[in-house]
Amino acid sequence: MLIEPRLNEIKERLLKMAEIVENMIDNSIKAIIEHNPEYLKYVEENENIVDQMEVENESLIITTMARYQPEAKFLRMLAMDLFVNRDLERIGDHAENIKEHAQSILTKPKLKEYVDLPKMTELTIQMVKDAIKAFAENDTNLARDVIKRDDLIDALEDQIIRELYTYMVEDPSTIKVGLRLMDVVKNIERVADIATNLAEEVIYMKEGKMLRHQELDENGK
Repeated sequence: MLIEPRLNEIKERLLKMAEIVENMIDNSIKAIIEHNPEYLKYVEENENIVDQMEVENESLIITTMARYQPEAKFLRMLAMDLFVNRDLERIGDHAENIKEHAQSILTKPKLKEYVDLPKMTELTIQMVKDAIKAFAENDTNLARDVIKRDDLIDALEDQIIRELYTYMVEDPSTIKVGLRLMDVVKNIERVADIATNLAEEVIYMKEGKMLRHQELDENGK
């Protein structure tokens, strides 16, 4: 029996799952930015779907390992599939967290016009997209580029939180919303961390080089 068709099926399922969780993050933040709860319906409609996909994908991957007893290179691919599957489900969890914060935030008047939050979200979603593309295409150069962007997300997180502290100090009535928004920002930052971890795993699977908890050198390697 040929294993390649099964590997392609798994990859297609993971790419579909990635698309859903990316849209879940996007819609959960749009609800806050546009102060419109309608966007949260997408998250609610898909959160259980993502959980079910994670279970089904894991079963398919493990069954493939058992049935085909793959050689080393295919076994590494399947191990990477398990890693991606788990982390996509985690991104879905962060979207659910943001949704719950958004439901509270939307009960209050809009705090401000958001500028850095949509920027941070857009950059984070692009990191996820590129990490998944790097995975699908075994592109270690793209993976390294994803890793380098994590510092920008961290800087935006710090900037947004400093601004929210200023609002809360100047107007204590904004504290409840401000704290919720801080949690939203932290969830976005964690999604960027997941994208970074995925990119690091792509490099490890392709080159056998573990970058986790290490810095890229000045040449991005």
